[in-house]
Amino acid sequence: MSGFANMRRAALLICALGACQPKHDAASRGDSAAVAAAPAAASTPPVVTVHARDFAYDAPDQVAAGMTTFRLVNDGPGLHHLVLIRLDSAKTAADLQAAMQKPGPFPGWAVLAGGPNAVDPATESAATVDLVAGNYVMICFVDVPNGVPHFAKGMIKPLTVTPSATPSASAPVADVVITLSNYQFGLSQPLTAGPHILKVETQPGQPHELVLIRLNPGKTQKDLVAWMQKMQGPPPGHVAGGASPSVAGSPVYVSVNLVPGKYLLICFLPDATNGKPHFTHGMVQSVDVA
Repeated sequence: MSGFANMRRAALLICALGACQPKHDAASRGDSAAVAAAPAAASTPPVVTVHARDFAYDAPDQVAAGMTTFRLVNDGPGLHHLVLIRLDSAKTAADLQAAMQKPGPFPGWAVLAGGPNAVDPATESAATVDLVAGNYVMICFVDVPNGVPHFAKGMIKPLTVTPSATPSASAPVADVVITLSNYQFGLSQPLTAGPHILKVETQPGQPHELVLIRLNPGKTQKDLVAWMQKMQGPPPGHVAGGASPSVAGSPVYVSVNLVPGKYLLICFLPDATNGKPHFTHGMVQSVDVA
């Protein structure tokens, strides 16, 4: 199965839940040597609001390079997420769409660059990433209810990132760091109820994602895994955001406001060796938030 097909399969697992309830230097951003004499960086990154609906993104056509917060508003009625893919080697959205028609893994010039992960309809999520000037796409791999991926219905939008005329804003100040590696989550400290900024860092190796699932009272990780085998009946939890897939060197800063309860940290991306979701290799962790 191709890398794209496997990603659509991963998105299906996330979507079913919702439907039922590198560090870069100044030159890489196009800043000139005169940056040293430029005004101080903004204190907070600019916010780009993206409305997701069936089946399109309502969003700007271009943004400036640097730290940028993407606020994803899911207007529904289905579930949607925002995956940013950077297109290197002067590739375009048309090149990516052509590549997705062929079997095999992602081409090397299509780089997973993070973004806000899925949330239930009528809710929103936010994530901050450091954009390098170039061509990108915003894309949705969700493929329910009829098995046709949303990007095939038009839910793919080119995004041009232009060189910035001013210094980038500083990265958000995170209070919890979550490291993603093959195949585990590492937390710098326990998660607690209330607002947090999570710095999600993928370690060298395969790309990973962070999906936060808040389990219903009395439900466990075992219940969720069992439900995903057939996806029949009400799901045992709700999708609560997270970080869309990214590669090493591209941290994603996720804003969350956690309510008390039991959560799962889970990665649905397909493994490079056998195509099975990473959670089947052990990349799922249960945490109690109080």
